[in-house]
Amino acid sequence: MLKYNTLLAIGGAKTSSYLGNAGYEKIEKWKSRTLDALKQTQADGIHWVLFRHGHSTSRQGAQTARSVVRGIMRSKEATPYIVRRECIQQPSVFLAAIRPMT
Repeated sequence: MLKYNTLLAIGGAKTSSYLGNAGYEKIEKWKSRTLDALKQTQADGIHWVLFRHGHSTSRQGAQTARSVVRGIMRSKEATPYIVRRECIQQPSVFLAAIRPMT
């Protein structure tokens, strides 16, 4: 995890994006990690979070870190923490704009 003045980067080169047959444990870990990062960056006053989630797979029904991160960003759970119209989706990363605390 890298922390800059206005940006927090989550993930890394050694992060496996394919969650495989590990079941719900890894999926829940990615969900909680994503939501925790959003909550923490908002509390710290950081403006952006960069999630490095890897590329999509072509396997039918495969669950990847990419699908988990993007699913969270579309969910109601993320609404209090992000400004969706300012978020940027790329093939292997998601840049989330953090909503300022009021």
